Amino acid sequence: MMHAQDTNNKAINDSAASFDVVVVGGGMVGSVLALGLGQQGFKVLLLEKQAVTTDWHASLPLQPRVSALTRASENILRNLGAWGGIEARRCHAFGAMHVWDEASVGQVHFSAADVGEANLGHVVENDVVQAALWEQLKGCEYVHIALNQALESLEFKDDQAWLTLDGLGKVVTPLIVGADGAFSKVRALAHIGLDTHDYQQCAVVGCVKTELSHQDTCWQRYQAAGPFAYLAMGNNMSSIAWYLPTHKMAWALSLSDEELARNIEIASDHRLGKVLEVGQRIAFALVRRHALHYVKPNLALVGDAAHTIHPQAGQGVNLGLLDAAVLLDVIVEAKAHGKSWGNFAVLRQYERARRGDNALVQRSMEGFDWLFNQQSALKTRLLNGFLPLANRLLPVKKWLMMQALNGRDGVPRLAKPFIFNNLGDASTRVKATSCNKFDI
Repeated sequence: MMHAQDTNNKAINDSAASFDVVVVGGGMVGSVLALGLGQQGFKVLLLEKQAVTTDWHASLPLQPRVSALTRASENILRNLGAWGGIEARRCHAFGAMHVWDEASVGQVHFSAADVGEANLGHVVENDVVQAALWEQLKGCEYVHIALNQALESLEFKDDQAWLTLDGLGKVVTPLIVGADGAFSKVRALAHIGLDTHDYQQCAVVGCVKTELSHQDTCWQRYQAAGPFAYLAMGNNMSSIAWYLPTHKMAWALSLSDEELARNIEIASDHRLGKVLEVGQRIAFALVRRHALHYVKPNLALVGDAAHTIHPQAGQGVNLGLLDAAVLLDVIVEAKAHGKSWGNFAVLRQYERARRGDNALVQRSMEGFDWLFNQQSALKTRLLNGFLPLANRLLPVKKWLMMQALNGRDGVPRLAKPFIFNNLGDASTRVKATSCNKFDI
């Protein structure tokens, strides 16, 4: 039996090695899929450029890339056994969200207490999520991790995908999954096109310490140039997401820490007082991408390889984790009924379940961005009337919060609040808990 291991250009076999599934990309989404499949007894090859370190200590500085994980994402990670590793490292539960616009007096406040929940989600560094997942992967006997393996070619014949890898030679599988990000090589080799839209915006992200407490609340202010958000972390620390026109990206990165702090205070309307400390910052351009197809015979795309979204509502990684969980359901179901999980009709079940939902969220985020970016007296009057009304419509607010927390219709088994065993059955019901592990 093959044990999970890191291989450095060591040939798996003299001839073409065979795996039940090959997952290209060991980020959060690819790791979730590989781990879920391995725990269901599938022989998986996971290809990643470099190893993810599982070593971690509390003195490490906060990383600039974070995710606001929903309850559905928490359930996925908990059911895979990775949530304990996240709790043991660093994460923070937020109990409220507050949204307002610079041009109107209206504000909307969402609170976990309104829906009887302990929190509305957790802010977690991406590196922490990956470390916890790889901790589980390395103990999964059915997952083989291969590092530094360039995918040189991909062809399909005899109802199989045939891969040529630099250093490992030929690999054959009934299903290759592209989880290799927005610039997916798997997608390119499969000749799957993209629908794209350049938002003409960039996101500046990093972590800061503020004078005033964030009150375990995520704060988002809409402005003409783009939204600004504080995502609550620990000890008055917040992750910032500052959206600017693309031509200002170099300027934002060139600011001194003191200049950046002053600009953040202005962008946030001084909501959390002075910015006392500024950590590492990075910036990236924002582009909507949506693959014209998620699947072909013997191939599927998940996560950013299939879609990217405006990150203003923090839904990107949550959508990707739902992709992985739905595809896992489809593969497990196919095996249970004696079908090939690389069959196009089987894989279309995954595409039908996820493509429309992802498109809906993409367009919804663009609608919000368009509305708040309009500079007109009519827009101001609309927001002045709509936001206070929306804030008072508790049933609507509850529905929106539950949709954001748990996902929309057709929640996959892995995203439900129970742990299932290797047969896919519910074995232990678990209760969502808060996690506040930012002791820095």
